[in-house]
Formats: sequence, structure tokens, C-alpha cells
Amino acid sequence: MKEFKVMRNRRRRLVLKSTRRRNKKLLLFGMTLCAVVLVGGICGVCFKLLSYSEPVSTPEVKVPAEPCVIENELTTSLILNSGETSILTVALEDESFDALEFSSSNEDVLTVDSGGRLDAKKEGEATITAQSKSFLGKCNVTVKKAQKEQKSSEYTTAFIANLDIVEKNKEDGSQDLYSVTVNRRTNTVTVYTYDDNGDYVVPVRAMVCSCGEFTDENITPTGDYSVYFKNRWHALFGDVYGQYVTGFSGHYLFHSVPYKQTSEDSLKADEFNKLGTNASQGCVRLMISDAKWIYDNIDMHTAVTVIDKTAGSDALGTPPVLKVDEEILWDPTDPNKNNPYKDSTPVISGVNDVTIKKDSDFDSKVTATDSCGQDITDRLEVVGNVVTSKVGTYYVTYSVTDDLGKTEKATMTVTVEK
Repeated sequence: MKEFKVMRNRRRRLVLKSTRRRNKKLLLFGMTLCAVVLVGGICGVCFKLLSYSEPVSTPEVKVPAEPCVIENELTTSLILNSGETSILTVALEDESFDALEFSSSNEDVLTVDSGGRLDAKKEGEATITAQSKSFLGKCNVTVKKAQKEQKSSEYTTAFIANLDIVEKNKEDGSQDLYSVTVNRRTNTVTVYTYDDNGDYVVPVRAMVCSCGEFTDENITPTGDYSVYFKNRWHALFGDVYGQYVTGFSGHYLFHSVPYKQTSEDSLKADEFNKLGTNASQGCVRLMISDAKWIYDNIDMHTAVTVIDKTAGSDALGTPPVLKVDEEILWDPTDPNKNNPYKDSTPVISGVNDVTIKKDSDFDSKVTATDSCGQDITDRLEVVGNVVTSKVGTYYVTYSVTDDLGKTEKATMTVTVEK
């Protein structure tokens, strides 16, 4: 389960400036400062891959960490978590980056490659030295133990917030814990809990759905209702079935996308791929994880309001939608142990160790698919600094996280030789 935060995609750019050796201007050799990524408490610092010492624009990434800038005859400091990666910034005046040699005083704790990439291995202290004929700078690094990542018990695209207030209200127990709002125009279900005044204005969960088609016969009616009915499986119009069914008005229900039978492996995949659009006969269709959450957490008589407002009016926004392969007839968020998607992860392809000649081009053909097999190459984040004009060994790590919060990473070794 991931907690939604409005700041989730604040990002920065970095421009790498370079000069020739004979120039007297300040050389800021490049690096991409990127982001501290919090995933279950583990931070990761991500950078744009630099394959030349020319200006390179970075992909957008998350909130950046503070850099460790090494200057001549000065010692700086940096704190990393084990498993974290960073790249040094070196301020040079009279010579090029190619002349620098990097070393670590304790490679069991921290390693450094030819491009100044740091990899924190375990708790401890290490000093990184950048040295050439006329330059000597150091960075003292403390590596701390990273918090253990907690594996999610639920895979969902839902946005989740204000869980502390939910826990407080559970202890209070003075009134119904939740109310539910369905925006049939944006196909978004938003669940609220109450504030100190007892008003249901604190959003706690947003889920993508499919409401009625806006035809005379297939429309989700606006108005105020309440939960009156629940059933694990329930027959639906059209000789199909729904899982985790919660009724809120007559034959209008919250339920999963339709199944051909009362079997978890008979999902109508073409209907699942319509989530986020108006596609039902009036009910509110959801992914299994979200339909089950309502079934498990929304009590009888809980207030349900159906509204008709434009995009941007939902408190937490509209979560992303998933697409599935129509040959695998399972909802990817179904917790059933037999679900083939349950243990699937994103796949990164094309990460292979390479050896290239000095001053040649480096162009990696790396792609990524999500845990449902859909292309998400544009989400790849890259950390590494390959300088093709400098003989040495470089490490480049590609990582990607899909809409279910599942993450994968892969590292290649790039060797630049004479």
C-alpha cells in the first residue's frame, strides 16, 4: 500500500558544463542531482546517465538530495543509506575531468567508479579521494543502515492519504468512519473520514472506476444513498458476475469488472481495460483491490453520494488505470494466490555489460514493461556517469516503478578502453 502525497512528482534538471583543459574558466563537471526516492523507507538517489562531457538534459525525477561537491584541497562530507547511490560533483579549474582518479578508503563500505559514482554497501565510514597532478579533494562519507522495506499487502493504483486521522477516528468511534463520493464524470471514487468537527471532508482513498455510459438506460444516478447490501459474488446484467459486491441503491452496486463465471480466472479483460471510462450499465466497476477494500471497510448504512463534476474537482485526483493482456483472464490486483500477476514485477530489458573504445559513442537500448506487460520505458530512471573520453570502468543502474508500486532495477558495467 502506498501513501499518496501531493508532492509525488516534484522534479529538477541538471545541466553539465564542460570546458577544455586549457580554459581558465570554472569547470563544473556534470552530474545529475536527483531524487531521494522513499519506497518503504529506503532512499535512493538517482541521476541522469551522462555519456559525453557535453551539456545533457535530464529526465524529470523526484525531490533532489544535497550534493557532495569536492573542491581542491578541501574535505566535504556526505551521509548515505546502505544501498543508496550518489555521484560526486568535482569543481575543476585547470584540468579536465579525464585526469581525475577516484579511490575509496574502504571498499567494503563504499565503492566509487571512474565517473565518481558512489555505491553504499554497508554501515561504516569511508573517505573518497579525487586526485590528479594539481587537484586533491576528499569527501568523508558515513553510511547508515537503511530501514527494512515493508512489502505491501495490497497492490492497487489507489491514492491513499491521512491514515493517521483514520486511526484516530477508529479509536474515537463516535460516528461512522467513512463516507463515499462517486464522481461519475471523472470515474473516480473518493472515500472520506471526518474531521474534528465531525464533517466528512478528510480524503483517505481515491480509486479509479467505471460508471454508467450516460445513456438513458445505462447511467449512474446522482444523489445521496447508503450501503444496504453485500455479497462476495453476485449475478449482474448480461449473464456475467461481479466480485466483492456492495449495493448502495437498488440495483446500483460497487463491484469488480464483470467475470464470465464465478471464477477468478474468467475476467472479461476487454471490460477491465475500459476502467477510467464510462462503460457500465450504471454500477460502479472497480479493480479487485478497490472493490474488496470497499467490501471489507465500508459498513452498512455508510453514506454514498454520486456527483457530476468536471476533472480537477476530486480531492486526491484520479489514479492511473491498468491495462491487461486479454489472454490472461485475471485482475492483476486480485490477492488470490493463484493469480499469475500476483508475484510479477516490472521487466527491464537490454541491460548488458559492454566494452567500448575511448571517444566512441555509448548508446544503450534499454526498455521496460510493467508487471502487467505494458511498456513503461519512459519511466526509467538512470544513475551513472559514463565519460567516454576517459578510460575506466563505469556502472549504470536503471530502475522503474509501475502503477502498482512494484519496482525493478538492473545494473550494467560499461568499460571504456584505449
